[in-house]
Amino acid sequence: MSSILSRKQWGSRGPKSRFSYLNKKRVVGIAVHHSGVKNGPKGVTAVKAFERHHMDVNGWNAIAYNWLIDEEGVIYEGRGAGVVSAATRPYNSRTESICYTGDGTKPIPEDTIESFEWLVADIQKRYSNKLWLKGHQELASTSCPEKYMMEWVRQHRTGNKVVQPTKKPATKELPKTSRLVKHGSRGAHVKVMQTQLNKKGFKLTVDGVAGPLSIAALKKYQLRVGLVVDGLCGKNTWRTLYAD
Repeated sequence: MSSILSRKQWGSRGPKSRFSYLNKKRVVGIAVHHSGVKNGPKGVTAVKAFERHHMDVNGWNAIAYNWLIDEEGVIYEGRGAGVVSAATRPYNSRTESICYTGDGTKPIPEDTIESFEWLVADIQKRYSNKLWLKGHQELASTSCPEKYMMEWVRQHRTGNKVVQPTKKPATKELPKTSRLVKHGSRGAHVKVMQTQLNKKGFKLTVDGVAGPLSIAALKKYQLRVGLVVDGLCGKNTWRTLYAD
């Protein structure tokens, strides 16, 4: 299973108006950022917090970055491929941007590095491998993306300690559980249910909250496989969710 979550999958509000697209001939590089938030939110919560701040406080059209990567190596579609960003003035119309949702002043997890490697290589393929890779601090008066993220940028440029993955990084498998999930449940067991439902063809945001969309998907699944349609993920439902 791919670890890249589309805007729909992570629950983006979507842009206020249509995106503007890059002129491929003018694109020169990839810009790397970090969150700049100490002890901030993680995963999809961090991505949604970016979106709220960028749209409601900054007044921008959408989340600023083309892509975001969290501490577990999950890649999130921001504005996406080939779209003008709002993250790297005055290079927004000449770069694609990637933001690490964690803190670049601390060591970067290996899963995150692996996803950065894969994503940079994937972007390069779309531009015939001609793009430079730079930290935000090399393009503007800022310390972003801070010490450890900049170390990776420099290592990538020199080829030191960098291994190019040959396939998309996979989502980490959550441990199995049989804990009851009902409407309003929260936690890792809910993430497991959402992940297993997505494997069965649904497109839920894996946020660990059993809200209306998750419970509706659960009921549809129960109906599909002939279970009691009660919106409760108990022993029998878990058994079928884990089945191939």
